[in-house]
Amino acid sequence: MNASGRGGWLRVAALLAVLVSPLARAADRDANELERLFRDGMTALQEDRLRSAIEAFQTILASDPSLHRARLELAVAYYRALNYAEAQALAQQVLDDPATPPQVRVSILAFLAQVKADAERLAVRHSWRAQLGLGGLYDNNVNVGPSSEIVTEAFRLAPGNTARSDNGLFLQAALSHTFNPGSRHMIGERAAEFLWQTQLSAYHRGYNHESEFDLTVASLGTGPALVVLRHWRAALNLQLDYIELGGSPLARFTSLNPLVTWQFRDGEFTLDGSVGRRDYDDDADSGREGDYRQLGVMLAHYYDNRRVAVQLGARHHDFEADVAGYGSSGPEYYLAGQWRAWPRGQLHARISQRDLDYDGTDPVLTSQSRDDRDRRLLVGFSHQFAGGAFDKWRLNGDLLRTLNASNLDLYDYRRTQINLALIRDF
Repeated sequence: MNASGRGGWLRVAALLAVLVSPLARAADRDANELERLFRDGMTALQEDRLRSAIEAFQTILASDPSLHRARLELAVAYYRALNYAEAQALAQQVLDDPATPPQVRVSILAFLAQVKADAERLAVRHSWRAQLGLGGLYDNNVNVGPSSEIVTEAFRLAPGNTARSDNGLFLQAALSHTFNPGSRHMIGERAAEFLWQTQLSAYHRGYNHESEFDLTVASLGTGPALVVLRHWRAALNLQLDYIELGGSPLARFTSLNPLVTWQFRDGEFTLDGSVGRRDYDDDADSGREGDYRQLGVMLAHYYDNRRVAVQLGARHHDFEADVAGYGSSGPEYYLAGQWRAWPRGQLHARISQRDLDYDGTDPVLTSQSRDDRDRRLLVGFSHQFAGGAFDKWRLNGDLLRTLNASNLDLYDYRRTQINLALIRDF
């Protein structure tokens, strides 16, 4: 159900509450009990305790099937529980009653239209989304490599540790697929929708002169997800990453990534993790093979009707490499924000710090241990074009500044990367 659908049922429910006559009274001896059940059902419905709401309204109708107000509220409860067939049948029953007032019929027809639209969306079993992007880049310290955790950068540094700058082009593509079997499950008080999500992505960065640092990454991720609208979502993703450096195979990473996000008013809290294995093709990097674990938390809050978003997060990683000097552990902290600064555009920024405490002694400087502190600042923008030659394309730009401070001078470096890309979703 999309945002417009959620707003639709809220409007319809409000209309029904106003237009439908108050709960009719049965025999005097049952009236108080029915009124209590109705109040309990409405409270449960307002609090999204759908199982309790359904039970309360069903009990009322079992006592007196003529109480259409309870029948309509039961239809709303079934609708929010993703049981569109029951919601439609109950609302239609009230619509078919000749005694239903004309103004109430209008509201019921609107409700039925919303039910039909959402049922049709739920009936779509396969949905696809593709993305294509191309752009240019500038890098003032190419020879650091893609990451100090991925390659042995000491062997790829220029003589005298002199930074080499270059520019180049990059191409990125992604294809995602969501399988919706139409499966709904009541978990506690609420309805969860089961999905299976798959993503395939590829990225290639080619430098004009420093081709030995060209980078290619291909990733495949797949796994199940459970979604409870407006409350929480959970996913378990199996991911395979293939990495090439300088046109030659470098590494293959395999990871299993669980995630749970709880939503609350104007924000959400996420707990995520990762366990995986890193394998390398080159004998020079074989010591970097090992097992990787990570645990993270993130708190997001929205302001000004979601025009502004702020994220605060922390992670801790533990990498046990086959050669101890390549293994590391340590925390990462970050603060990020987004601002929808104009109608089709936004600004974003992220600042982070990661501490890496390496195990044992350094494999290159064998008599010393290594500790790094990696600080990064990312600032950027995004603008969606509408009309003209670039209709439906998005212009993205960002600047990333990295400061890596190490107790070993060999690993000290500064790096500035600038990217500008045109991206389109299909």
